[in-house]
Amino acid sequence: MGRYSSIRSICKVCSYQLSLQMNEIRTKVVFLMIFLYLGGMISPLKDFAGHINQGISIWTFPILMNDLVCSFIVFCFWCFLICDAPFRNEGYLYFAGRAGKRNWIYGELLFLFIFSGIYILVVNFFLLLHSLPKLTLTMEWGKTLGTLAYTDAASQFAIPFSLPATMMSSMSPVTATVLSFILAWWIAFLLALSIFAINWCLKTSLGVVFGLFWVFLDLTVYNVLDGVWWRYSPVTFAKISMLTGRYSYLTPEWAILFLTCTLLILLLLIFVYTRIRKGIE
Repeated sequence: MGRYSSIRSICKVCSYQLSLQMNEIRTKVVFLMIFLYLGGMISPLKDFAGHINQGISIWTFPILMNDLVCSFIVFCFWCFLICDAPFRNEGYLYFAGRAGKRNWIYGELLFLFIFSGIYILVVNFFLLLHSLPKLTLTMEWGKTLGTLAYTDAASQFAIPFSLPATMMSSMSPVTATVLSFILAWWIAFLLALSIFAINWCLKTSLGVVFGLFWVFLDLTVYNVLDGVWWRYSPVTFAKISMLTGRYSYLTPEWAILFLTCTLLILLLLIFVYTRIRKGIE
């Protein structure tokens, strides 16, 4: 009975935080900014599709997430969205008091896991929405994306993102999309846990700096450091083309192992600190 009561309390905290977060003005602003940004990215693609009289396949998500700038912006917005985790809103003392300190923290963690998936799902949904009315349902990459990937048409039509020919030639669109979505979800959750751990364990609001460190590490390696450092850059793993044989030290197995181990370390740190910390203020 005690375990069932704890699970119910954790789920209530998660549900409350989810409903609260979805109604916050910051969430609406971030989603609006992401919507406008992705619209600007897809618009030239729609123009090109109209020029060659072809549709746009539903597999644009792994392609956009594979772009250096696009993935950077998506994850920067995410860090801003959850920068004050764990969330101490006006009702958190009531829920923390009723559920207990541990259940409140575990509910917040469950919320971050679910909200991370929702955020990545929303990004994918916006891409599909912006592709209308050119959107076509097909199990192939499609002529529009294929032409841009294997010719110089992208530069001629000012397509604002790169198309990874290596990924498109080595993976089916279904495999690439599923793998990209899972990795992006784990990356978002890792960024959220990094922010959560710093804010909670150090009693500060500077956790977002650590979260942004992971995001900027990808750009830093690209511009300054040796490529071997990509092994330790989670945001890099969102780029499926980096995991398809270009570098022997970067594989899907390594990405999954690194993300899983880092997530477990952060969760263990949070669990241990929650047990020894007195109070919730």
